[in-house]
Amino acid sequence: MRTLLRKLAGRVFLPRWIVFASDVVIISMIFIFTYLLRFNLEASSVDVPRMLLQMAVLLPLFVFAELLFSPYDGMLRHSGFRDALAVVKTQLFIAAGMVFLTLAARGKWPLMVLPYSVVVSQFFIAVVVLVGLRVVVAVMYHRLVKTGRPGVNMMIFGAGEMGIITKSVFEKDPALNYRVVGFIDDHPGLHRKKVEGVMVYPPGEESNRLVREKNVREMVICVHPGGITKERKTTIVDWCIAHNIRVKEVPGTREWLNGRFFTSQVRDVMIEDLLGRDPIEIDTREVIKGIHGKRILVTGAAGSIGSELVRQLSAFYPQSITLVDKAESGLYDLMNEIRLTNREVNLQICVGDVTNDYTMQQLFAESRPELIYHASAYKHVPLMEEQPYEAVRNNVLGTKIMADLAVEHGVEKFVMISTDKAVNPTSVMGATKRICEIYIQWHSRKPQGRTRFITTRFGNVLGSSGSVIPLFRSQIRAGGPVTVTHRDIIRYFMTIPEASRLVLEAGSIGEGGEVFLFNMGEPVRIYDMAEKMIRLSGFLPYKDIDIVETGLRPGEKLYEELLANQETSASIDHGKILIAHTPSVNLEETSVRIQDLLDHLQTENDEGLVARMREIVREYQPAHSRFAQNILPGGVKNQELT
Repeated sequence: MRTLLRKLAGRVFLPRWIVFASDVVIISMIFIFTYLLRFNLEASSVDVPRMLLQMAVLLPLFVFAELLFSPYDGMLRHSGFRDALAVVKTQLFIAAGMVFLTLAARGKWPLMVLPYSVVVSQFFIAVVVLVGLRVVVAVMYHRLVKTGRPGVNMMIFGAGEMGIITKSVFEKDPALNYRVVGFIDDHPGLHRKKVEGVMVYPPGEESNRLVREKNVREMVICVHPGGITKERKTTIVDWCIAHNIRVKEVPGTREWLNGRFFTSQVRDVMIEDLLGRDPIEIDTREVIKGIHGKRILVTGAAGSIGSELVRQLSAFYPQSITLVDKAESGLYDLMNEIRLTNREVNLQICVGDVTNDYTMQQLFAESRPELIYHASAYKHVPLMEEQPYEAVRNNVLGTKIMADLAVEHGVEKFVMISTDKAVNPTSVMGATKRICEIYIQWHSRKPQGRTRFITTRFGNVLGSSGSVIPLFRSQIRAGGPVTVTHRDIIRYFMTIPEASRLVLEAGSIGEGGEVFLFNMGEPVRIYDMAEKMIRLSGFLPYKDIDIVETGLRPGEKLYEELLANQETSASIDHGKILIAHTPSVNLEETSVRIQDLLDHLQTENDEGLVARMREIVREYQPAHSRFAQNILPGGVKNQELT
C-alpha cells in the first residue's frame, strides 16, 4: 500500500484551478468561523442574513486577491517561503479591502460594516490555516516518497545564504534522499550555532568527529565565486578525499536558472579548479596602450592558446584581428563566438598554412599587421617523434617564414609562443621549438629592421586539446583503467586564460630580444592527480578504477624545466613573469645551420633531420626514442659560446 502511495505521490499533480478553488472556499469558511468566534461560537447570536450578505459582497474580493498574488501557482509538495509570502500578501490585501469596505459603509450601509475583530481574526486564521496546509502537504509528501530508501548524510561548506538555499533544495528534491547533518564555515561568529536547525561546525576535530559519527558521504561547497581562494578550496577537497567524502559545488547565483537553484546544477569539483590559481591582475592600461587601434595577426588562432588570445585581444579595441589557421571549422566557430559577444571587433579570417610562403606574402600585403602573436605549432610530443619532417616543416619553417615577413613588412612586434619542452629538449617537438627560439633571437639581435621580437615560454595549459586531463576524464567515464606513463612524472600547469593574459602583458612590456618565463606555481605529480580525479568522480582508486603505468612515451621527460642548464633568470616588477638570460651563441653560424636544415627537409630521412637538429641544439638529447642512439654526424665539436 505504501509503495502504491509513493508511486501516486510522484505522478499525481493537482491542477491549479483546484488549489485556487480550495483557497477561496477555505477563506469563505474562515470568514464564517470568525463571525462565530466573535459571538463565542453561539450561532443563535449571529445575524446570519447580514453575514451571508457581507460574504457575498466579499467573495469577489477573495477571488481577485487570489488571482492578483497567485498563492495557488506553486506545487503544494514543494511549498516554501515564497509560497507562504504569497499567502500573507493575499490575506493582507483581503484585510485591507475589508477595512476599506467598513469605512466606506459606515453611516451609509450599516449592513456592510464589519467588526474589526472579524477582520483581524480573518487575517491571522487564514494565514495560519493556508500556510499550515501547504506545510503539511509538503512534509507528508517528502516523508512518503523518501520512506524506505537509504538516506545519504551530507555536509555543506558555507552557512551563508547559498548554503541555506542548498540545504532546502536538497532536502526537498523527491528524487534524492539527502539529510544535511551539519554546516562547516570559516566564520568564527557562526561556529556552534544552528542555521535552519542544523549546527555550524568549525573546521578541525569537531568536523572530523561529526563525519565519523554520522557517516557523512558527501560535501557540497556553497560559497559565492571570489569568496574562497583556490588554496582554501584545495584544502577542503583534500580533507574530503582523506575522509572518503565525495565533494561537489554549487555554481554562482548568476548561473542559476531564472534566479532559482536546482540540484541538477550541482557539479563535481573539477581538477582544473584546484590546479588553476586565483585570477591574476595584469596592467590593463599598458596592454590597452599597446593594442588599441592596432592591426593584429594571430597564427594558430583556432588552437587553445590562439583562440583565447583572440578572445582577450578583442576586448582591447584593436583596429582589426586577422585569424590564421588551417582548421577551418575551429576558425568558423571562433569567428561566430567573437562576433556574438563583440560585434564591433573587425575580424579577418584566413584559412591558410603558415608554411605557405606565397599565401602568407599575400596575407601580409592585405592585412598589414602591426602586431603578430605566433601561436601556430605542432605540440604533441609522441606524434612529432614519429614525424620529424612535419614537426620541422610546421614549427621551424612556419616560424621562419612568419618572422622574415614581419621584418620585411615592418611589423612593430612579433611575440612567439614557446614551451618548456624547448628547455634541454628530449623530443623532436621540443628541439624544433628551441630552434624557433634561437631563430627569433637571431632576428632580435640583427641591427637592421624595426621589428621587436619577443619569446614567451611556459608549461602545460589546463584543458588544451590532447592534454592529460581530458584523457583521464574520458578513461574514468569509461570505467578505467587510467593510464599514467610513470609514477614519478611531474608537470607544471597553468590555465589557458592565465597563460594568454601573461602573453599579452609580456608582449606589451617587451622591448625586444627577451625570453619571458611565466611563474608556473608548484609542480604536480601526475600519478597523484590521477588518484585525485578518480576520487573527485566518486570512485576509489585501485578498487573501482585502476591506475596502470604504461612507461614513458618517446621523447617524454620525467619533469619539465623552464630554464636550460646554462640559462639564468631575473625577476621583473611583476609577480608572474621572469626574464631568462640565455647564453649567447654564434647566431650567424646557427642561422646558417637552420637554413641548411630546411634546405634538406625534402631530401633527408628522419635520422638525418634529427642529426641536423642536434647540430643546432647541442643540449638536445633524445630520450625513450628511436633517435636516442644517434650521434652527431661527422663528430661535430660543441660550439664555443661567444
